[in-house]
Amino acid sequence: MEWIFTQLGVPQNLHAQPWHIVFERNPPPWVWFLILVALIGVSFFSYSNIRGARNAKATLSVFRAIALLVIFLLTTQPSLEWPQEKTEQDFVEVLVDRSTSLQVKDAVDVQGKLISRADFQDEIMKNSVWETLSKTHTLNWTAFNGNSTTIQNHTTLPLADGNRTLIASAIHETMQRNMGRPLSAIVLITDGRSQDSVNTTTIRQIQSLGIPIFTVPLGDPKGINDQSVVSVEAPQKVFLQDQIPIQAQISTKKPNEKIHVVLMDMNSKTKLDEQDAISDQDGKINVTMVGEPKNTGEMVWQVAIEGVPDADPSNDSQNVSITVVDRPIRVLYMDGWPRWEFRYLKNILLREKGIESSIMLLSADRDFAQEGTTPLSRLPKTEKEFSVFDVIILGDVPAGFLNATQQKGIKELVAKQGTGLLWIGGERSTPSSWRGSALEDLLPFRGSLDLPRLDQAAFMKPTESAARIGLLRLGNKQDDELGWPIEISANGESWAKLEWAQRIDHRDVKPTTEILATAVSRGSVEKKQDGIQQESNQETPLVLTMRFGSGQTTYVATDETWRWRHGRGETLPERFWIQLIRHLSRSGLRNSAGVGLQVDPPRATINQPVRISVDLAGVAVGGTVVVEAKNTKNGKTIDVELKADSGDQYSAVWIPSNDGDGVWNFRIRQPQIAESPEAKLTVMYEDQEQLNATPDHETLEKLSAATQGRVVEARDIETLEKLIPNRSFVTKIPIQIQLWNQWLVYVFLVLVLTIEWIGRRVLQLM
Repeated sequence: MEWIFTQLGVPQNLHAQPWHIVFERNPPPWVWFLILVALIGVSFFSYSNIRGARNAKATLSVFRAIALLVIFLLTTQPSLEWPQEKTEQDFVEVLVDRSTSLQVKDAVDVQGKLISRADFQDEIMKNSVWETLSKTHTLNWTAFNGNSTTIQNHTTLPLADGNRTLIASAIHETMQRNMGRPLSAIVLITDGRSQDSVNTTTIRQIQSLGIPIFTVPLGDPKGINDQSVVSVEAPQKVFLQDQIPIQAQISTKKPNEKIHVVLMDMNSKTKLDEQDAISDQDGKINVTMVGEPKNTGEMVWQVAIEGVPDADPSNDSQNVSITVVDRPIRVLYMDGWPRWEFRYLKNILLREKGIESSIMLLSADRDFAQEGTTPLSRLPKTEKEFSVFDVIILGDVPAGFLNATQQKGIKELVAKQGTGLLWIGGERSTPSSWRGSALEDLLPFRGSLDLPRLDQAAFMKPTESAARIGLLRLGNKQDDELGWPIEISANGESWAKLEWAQRIDHRDVKPTTEILATAVSRGSVEKKQDGIQQESNQETPLVLTMRFGSGQTTYVATDETWRWRHGRGETLPERFWIQLIRHLSRSGLRNSAGVGLQVDPPRATINQPVRISVDLAGVAVGGTVVVEAKNTKNGKTIDVELKADSGDQYSAVWIPSNDGDGVWNFRIRQPQIAESPEAKLTVMYEDQEQLNATPDHETLEKLSAATQGRVVEARDIETLEKLIPNRSFVTKIPIQIQLWNQWLVYVFLVLVLTIEWIGRRVLQLM
């Protein structure tokens, strides 16, 4: 056979393998039978009437039958066939959740130690069941959170740092990737937390393909408390010695929970502020910390939760970067007459380090010397002359002392440059004389400007809005939570009463105005039996602030804060006025070259609009204004073209895209500036993982039930070997060698015919 196979061209590797004959034209068995009978019958009949020895005739009949049979077989196109089979294994997709919710420590290892869900998941990955499954299935591993990533080594998973989970998206991508392939099952290892849901269409697609989903739930379904710092907001630039408000949102799962929050300077590792906060019924806390920078340059501060470690320590703190500018705050103070408030506020400005003041009493005669650390010989006339000041204070000044050009200039500076404007109400001119003027729009209230006097003496009471932005903190650490001294509150000393204040109707307050303090009488605050203060509806706005363009304007409806000096000296009035002035000055911070670049807000989420504004005072533009932004995370660079607002102001709104998370550094690319100012923007995904990390095992159960799968607990992970169906299939790919066109077959046929012919001659049968 070796020689025959070689002559027929059979590959050497098939010689020893089983084979059989197949026919391309294979008649039914009954046809084979009839033909075989007919061939044998014809062969023997052809020799039946010929004289000769019986054995000789029988032998020749056999040779003729063989020849006829070979001829018939050639008509059926016979071939030698070696059976060959190819087994195509099915696929099992294993989806592994790697979001930040897996950092929660609510899982227990074999030793009873509390570990994170991610560590527990790592233990599952080391189980031998995966090696067993890989022998009968092709395993594909995918790590997912907001995106999906194929992984080669399932024992070395990527970090669990995804700030969102999209289970439905991961399943949909898996289905698309396996179209046309024998997919046996999907194994989903997750805690069930997801920002999307598997819709009906996807479920029906899975059901139509008969693909079961086996879910391996992670985490404690009862949940475990997790305190987290959700967001932190702070000014981008501040002055040295400023009291900087850091606004933070804290989240916890428990209502009315006491949480200790601290503000740390990461450069010096010193604690700047701390306070205890109580969560609301929804577990949210809005807290404002206040810190004072000690050095100039880039500062990194951190808001952190202190106390017993919770489920996920990774979200217990957030950092914020602040640039500290070391230059004096330039203040212009104009008043109409030497009232008591003017005298003491003037001395406060002269005494305060870090403030460069110019003070003008507009009712003074020619011999009255204007005061301040930088005295002015005359009132500024143009917008450029006013632009050197960070804050302008208007006391009881008649509107007529400032002409239309001066008023318009101040208004433009507040709107475009961010100059702060501070109003101090007075009995004579403010705000009554400012009706119809250009600066009327900068008052935080509307209606009649002839404000009546309060019926009786009142006390100042700060609001939650003041506490939120870190203002009116006049007390020490031992004072109440708003930092307001008890002696000047409604239940305090009688000398703290403000004998004169203006009444502002709540209905006249503009919609964008925030009320920082109200005027209350001693009888308007009553103590309940449980010690909680009851507010009266008779409170009227006393300190109001309003955003106007790039700047802010604040109105103080009393000039009696000097009364707080009784027994305390200048401490309380000084804190009151300096805090307001410093707050107003920050919105107008510009670099020394007169060029400013601002990104507002400094922290944003994906798809949140961000305003980019540039001040090119004294710079020749000569074309378009372009700001370049570079992502420090992935190196991506974009250009944002700004449009002219008015004068030297340019701005644009930019929306970070889905791949735009990270820290962005902004600089002015066009026009070219020797020392372009820089601004930073931190873009992040809205981290729903940190807001709620409670496992959602119910959703996993529904998903498995809908797809004819099963929930497999981690302790029973070995059962996957029996549960996952085998959808491998065998493909037959036989190897055939045709015989009907082989020379060896025809040689055999000729040989048989020749033997019969020779036999007939020898036996003289012809």
